[in-house]
Amino acid sequence: MLAEAPLGATAPFGPKTAKQVRRFFGSEPTPLVPLRKTAQELGLAAVYVKDESKRLGLQAFKVFGAAYGMATWLAREVGVDLASVTGLEELRRVYSEKGGKPRTFVTCTDGNHGRAVAWAAKHLGQCAVVLMPKGSAAARVEHVRDLGGQCDVTDLNYDQTVELAFQKAQENGWTVLQDTTAPGYTEIPTWIMQGYTAMADEALAQVDELDQSFPSHVVLQVGVGSMAGAVLGYLVERCSAAEGGGSAPRPVAITLEPQNAACAFASAEKGDGSAVTVDGDLDSMIAGLCCGVPSDIGWPILAKHVDGGFCWIGDGIAGNGMRAMKAEGVEAGECGGAGLGLIRRIMAPDCPKAASVRERLQLGSASRVLIFNTEGATDPENYAKQMGLPDVPPMASPADFGFAPPLQVRACAGE
Repeated sequence: MLAEAPLGATAPFGPKTAKQVRRFFGSEPTPLVPLRKTAQELGLAAVYVKDESKRLGLQAFKVFGAAYGMATWLAREVGVDLASVTGLEELRRVYSEKGGKPRTFVTCTDGNHGRAVAWAAKHLGQCAVVLMPKGSAAARVEHVRDLGGQCDVTDLNYDQTVELAFQKAQENGWTVLQDTTAPGYTEIPTWIMQGYTAMADEALAQVDELDQSFPSHVVLQVGVGSMAGAVLGYLVERCSAAEGGGSAPRPVAITLEPQNAACAFASAEKGDGSAVTVDGDLDSMIAGLCCGVPSDIGWPILAKHVDGGFCWIGDGIAGNGMRAMKAEGVEAGECGGAGLGLIRRIMAPDCPKAASVRERLQLGSASRVLIFNTEGATDPENYAKQMGLPDVPPMASPADFGFAPPLQVRACAGE
């Protein structure tokens, strides 16, 4: 088991962690899909999509995080070194033999994380209670219930539902399994984030195998910032002389969020390194990213190491990305399509705003962009709707995307 590190540290998320996660699960990597037509159309050297819609049949990357977090908690509960155990079934047996009792894990989710918690609980012989914010898709509720989890939709937004999960855990003696941090609650989110590093480790190996190359840019979706922080932490460690051998320059990191829930963007705009909370309904089609409170673990990593910029996008840009993925044979939900939608918008010709951002990011004919398709069509109704809509043309609305430069650039410029 890896020791807890100070907040903002990248060491817990390096290649050593990723290899340990991959060894524990022992499953085949998800596909890496080169979008050759898209790259040619956009004038880029390559666009790679790490297709997490194929992760263990659950259509999203979240499962490695939730399952690794739960597994680490259970192993510690009975005094077992997780590194000595391979797979969920073996851990379930060892946990029982050591006298471990079934626990109830409670969580808040917009869909994919809750499904992952229910799946992990089923495989590990535990119980799952999943709370969802108002407006959650019915299909995502059924995904949890089909796996044996209890699922209730609240009349609250995401961050308020997280607070409710903590309240219910305290009242009932349950364990919160959340990648969102809270005062005094950082250990389990760290374990969950460590699970996310596996897909980054897989992706870089696959890019190398495919093209004997390395990405020049990476797009990272931000909800609370746990996935983005974990993957960026992995890249920092991988590309440092200490652990990765400095084999290639670290990819330029670009984050994205929904316009109405852009807490990392707002934090970057503030410019002093502190985290900004975004209030309100956080309403967006990109439901899985509708979070207004940045992670205490993820945000410091993003603040220090994002060297491209912080972006928000309108729903139409995510829809464009979903349809573009479909055209090249990849099923992407709202969060999954958002990354490609942003890159297509930034590469739009005849747009001074896009040209300025491209110049800042040094995106051009030599660029190799890595995008994570973080989810498939987990909301089939919305997916069908989006596939039937026309693309939103660039500059059709002033509220299609925004950009804030990295904090270190702002500091150097005296902004």
